[in-house]
Order: sequence, then C-alpha cells, then structure tokens
Amino acid sequence: MDLRDVAGELYAAAPGDFIAKRNAAAAGADRPTAKEIKALRKPSASAAAINALVRDQPDLIGDVLDIGARMRDAFASRDRAEIRSLTQERQRLLQRATDGLDLSPAVQREVEETLQAAVIDPAAAAAVRSGMLVRALESTGLEQVDVSDAVALPVEIEDFPAPRPGRKKAAPAAESGSEDEDEAAAAEPAEPVETPSERRERQRRIRAAEKAVERARADADALDDELDETVDRRGDLEAERDRLQRKLQRLMDDLTETRASEKELRSRLSDAQRAVREAERELRDARAD
Repeated sequence: MDLRDVAGELYAAAPGDFIAKRNAAAAGADRPTAKEIKALRKPSASAAAINALVRDQPDLIGDVLDIGARMRDAFASRDRAEIRSLTQERQRLLQRATDGLDLSPAVQREVEETLQAAVIDPAAAAAVRSGMLVRALESTGLEQVDVSDAVALPVEIEDFPAPRPGRKKAAPAAESGSEDEDEAAAAEPAEPVETPSERRERQRRIRAAEKAVERARADADALDDELDETVDRRGDLEAERDRLQRKLQRLMDDLTETRASEKELRSRLSDAQRAVREAERELRDARAD
C-alpha cells in the first residue's frame, strides 16, 4: 500500500468522510504504514475546497498557477504592458475559480487568499497543485510562503526564486511618459523604506503570529478530529439504541402473547380440573351402586 496513493484518495473525499476513510485505510495497512496514515491531518474547509478545485477543474487551476510564472517573468523584464494584462487576467481567473463554491464568507476569503499566494509564490503553487492541502495559505508578498505544515505529504518545489533586492527609483525622464507607462510603473513593487530594526521587529511579530496561528490550527484540527470521532460514536450508539428498542418491542409483543396464552391455558386448566372432579364423582357413585 503506497502512502501517497492513500493520501490522494483521502484528500479527494468529502471532509465529512475523511476520518472514517482514514481509519478504514489504516486498518488495512501494516503497522508502520497505518501509523503514517493515522498521522494524515483532516483538511480545513478552505483546503478541502481547493483540493476539490484541483481535481474538478484542473485546467482552470493550471491557468491560475501559470499566471504567476508569467507575471514573475514580466516583472523581471519590466514589461509594463504585460504586467497590466496579466494582472487583469489574474483577477478574471481568480473570480472564475471561486464562483459558485457555496462557501461561508470566511472560508471563501481563505480560498481566495490561498490562490493569490499560489499566483505569487512557487512554493504555494506546488502546494496547491498537489491536491493535498490541509490548511489555507497566505502570502505577505515579501517572504517565501511557508508550506511545511500546509501539505499532507512533501511536494517537489522547483525553481525557488532568489530574493530580489529592491529596485532603485528610476531617474526622471527628460520627457513625460505616457499614462500607460505611469500605470505600469505603479504596478511594480515599491522600494522598502523601513529601517533594519523595524524590519527585524516586523519579522519577529510575523513569526510569533505564525506560530500562534499554527498552534490554534493544530488545536482546532485536534478538536475537529475528536468531534468527528464523537459524532461517529454517537451514530453507533444511536444505531445500537434503535436495535435494542426494536428488540424490546419484539419482546414486549412476545410477552403480551405469552400472557394471553397463559390466561387461556389457566382457563382451560380450570375446566379440565372441573371435569376431573365430575368424573371422579361419577366414578364414586358408580362404585357405590
């Protein structure tokens, strides 16, 4: 039994069926593999929605992720017209991908943020493409997205971009540029203005917040798993209750019939005993004659 194949089947299932299917898969595996299967985490609602999109609309998701690589190339070549065109195309594709998902506003927002991160960051794109997300992704646009605990199993991520230094502002042109050039320039990343100490403090806060989010998500996942198991247990108990109630009803019916039979037999026994007494009396009279 291949763990990756099992994970692929689990993360293709509906979230409500995940725990039962995971338990069934683990029950049919050898001990080491069963332990690995049991360690697979249930996906969040937004992660499950994205996994479903990857399987149900692979071409659309492929187009969304392809936009990211094209935009990075456009920024590298300073192709302003291409940047504008790709930005508009990206918005259209993200809108198509999230339309009609029938999700709560909070989950819908997480789906959008994850797809946006996948457009910006190759690591996030590889995580989304795997179809085995367990949590949503978010990109600050400044640092590589951490996907270490966001995917059920490790994924191959190629061509990680090296950090690019901030661009220096271009010198003013002798003649004023066109309106299109101004718009394209506005699309380019602005030069960071924070001091090194401010940047370190911001990064510290980000790391602390990320750890807090990870802990909260881990706690929520554990409670979610416990809730699923409790719901399954409740279902088993309710089924057992119904079975016992049906059995009790049959026993009550049998008891009612038995009581009726007992009453009838007592009446017949009384008649038989009376007949015995009459026969004995006749026998005595006959002997007396």
